[in-house]
Amino acid sequence: MRRTGLVVAAATALALGAGGGTARAEATVLADVSASWGDRVQLRFTWTERHTVEGGTVTVTDTTCDDRPVYVSVAVTTGAGRTVPLGDRHHTGGCGTSAEFHDIAASDESGIRRLALTICREGGTCETRYTGANPYRLDALPV
Repeated sequence: MRRTGLVVAAATALALGAGGGTARAEATVLADVSASWGDRVQLRFTWTERHTVEGGTVTVTDTTCDDRPVYVSVAVTTGAGRTVPLGDRHHTGGCGTSAEFHDIAASDESGIRRLALTICREGGTCETRYTGANPYRLDALPV
């Protein structure tokens, strides 16, 4: 059975900081997406504030067995409107295998508006299958 579309689960944890009762909230996002041709990606990351996303993991799975390596591109859009690529993660293991990457993180003084994940396969076929907005003080970010 082929899974298409997007399943997103977000969990928010609130931890009280010491001194003055200040609070720090974190929102962890888990997205499970499939390309229209069938390859699959799981993405997990944490928004820690309006300026930072960290703790990101991407798992890329070749489910199509078409001898075409699959890769993902991750990018953020800053509060200033710039798109900043966080790089490509290539999986060349072949049919039925997965590769896990633990290096998704970004920070920008103008804030981070959103994070986007694009799934690609060798030969130039790409689809942006996840775009997630920062849940922290979006109204305070410049346009």
